[in-house]
Amino acid sequence: MGFMDSVKGFAEKVGDTVERGAKSVSDSSKKIAEKNRVKREIAVLENDINNAYYAIGKKYMELHGENPGEEYAETVELIKSKTDRAEKFKIILAAMDEKQTCTGCGAEVARGQKFCDKCGAKIEEIEIPIIEGYNDVQPEPAAEEVEVVGEEVSQEQAAAPAQRFCTQCGVAVPEGSNFCEKCGTKVE
Repeated sequence: MGFMDSVKGFAEKVGDTVERGAKSVSDSSKKIAEKNRVKREIAVLENDINNAYYAIGKKYMELHGENPGEEYAETVELIKSKTDRAEKFKIILAAMDEKQTCTGCGAEVARGQKFCDKCGAKIEEIEIPIIEGYNDVQPEPAAEEVEVVGEEVSQEQAAAPAQRFCTQCGVAVPEGSNFCEKCGTKVE
């Protein structure tokens, strides 16, 4: 066996090793891909199961929320308490934008509005709730607001499109409103 034969034998061994390594990497990649596919399927199924549990719990609350079995009473009360707290936070969040919800149709209206501009229902201003541990400590009173009299109109305000006015009380009616927010008259 000559030098060339030994180089050839060595090259074949290296080639076989590289081929086995490539096959091993390929098999490993296929295995990882298959494991990931199975994990995704498990995650989808577990999500479906959790959604079904949620639906059962929601249905139980609808049917038995006022009179739950003894074994569920504590959980039902926890759900009611957390739901009430979440609703209070929603009121606070809306108030931060000077908004509230119409009790007639659920539309978002400006705080201080007298009537809903969507359905015409009378709007009772909703008090901002006090939530223990959040806003139960009252801040120092703010300085009195100062009214600005005789403010000049900017060019942008002067160039604004003509506004509609209520035929009953004369208040400006925002675009898209169906009812006057002050007196509740239907706006044409």
